Amino acid sequence: MNDLRDRLRDADPVARETPLDEHDAQQMRRAIVAAADAHGSSVVGWRRTSWATASVVIAVTVAIGISRWFEPGDEPPDETRVNAVREAPASGARESRRQLQLITPGGTRVIWVFNEDFQP
Repeated sequence: MNDLRDRLRDADPVARETPLDEHDAQQMRRAIVAAADAHGSSVVGWRRTSWATASVVIAVTVAIGISRWFEPGDEPPDETRVNAVREAPASGARESRRQLQLITPGGTRVIWVFNEDFQP
């Protein structure tokens, strides 16, 4: 690694040049500042501002769209919804039955009917 650094330093032509005198350096600085002042930088600033604003608007629009896309509906997506135990209406000689319904987000339904007369 040091060998490479030494080779690059030895081969650098700028390292062997004499530094500019103060008059030449000041003349170069004035030319650079004058060129920067003459250039219409207000147009460039306006373009950058409009591009930045458009990018922020697009990012916010995409974020809102994604959040609404993945927004859960009426049913919770990760949990099974459990309906309350309901009693079926009594019909004639039949006794009333109770049932429990489980509904999953995928649409699977499990219905348990509780029969009080059940004998295993």
